Amino acid sequence: MKKRHSNSADSAVTHRRYSLFFNPWFQIALSTAFVAASELCLKRGVMESIPASASWSWTGLAGLTSGLVWLGILLVIFSFISWLYVLKHLPLSVAFPASQVVHVLIPITSWLVLGELISMTRWCGIAFVLLGLAVMAKPAARLEEKI
Repeated sequence: MKKRHSNSADSAVTHRRYSLFFNPWFQIALSTAFVAASELCLKRGVMESIPASASWSWTGLAGLTSGLVWLGILLVIFSFISWLYVLKHLPLSVAFPASQVVHVLIPITSWLVLGELISMTRWCGIAFVLLGLAVMAKPAARLEEKI
């Protein structure tokens, strides 16, 4: 008996109801939040780490002395696990664009938490990313109706 390959319209996502935690859309949000939080931890941790010798400073390995860097690494692992779940339940052509909200979250959280400046050009880029996400949301909403 041949195993039938399913396309996105006939995938498991169209035949299943999910609890909140196991909803693939929630998992995309969770994965994206983990990525944003990990980047903030990694940045703060590296900036606060003990300086390495000049010959090794270019590697960034001194950051491994920071607990925040290790927390950031742990958050990357959690994001990866969540992302694998998403890939199992949603078409990649829908999941990947939805995950790109991270390009909005990281600059905004860097501005709010780290005090980094965002140029007007960067704000325009953030607006374009949001516009792209809005355009992508319509096909994703159609898929959601089938869930």
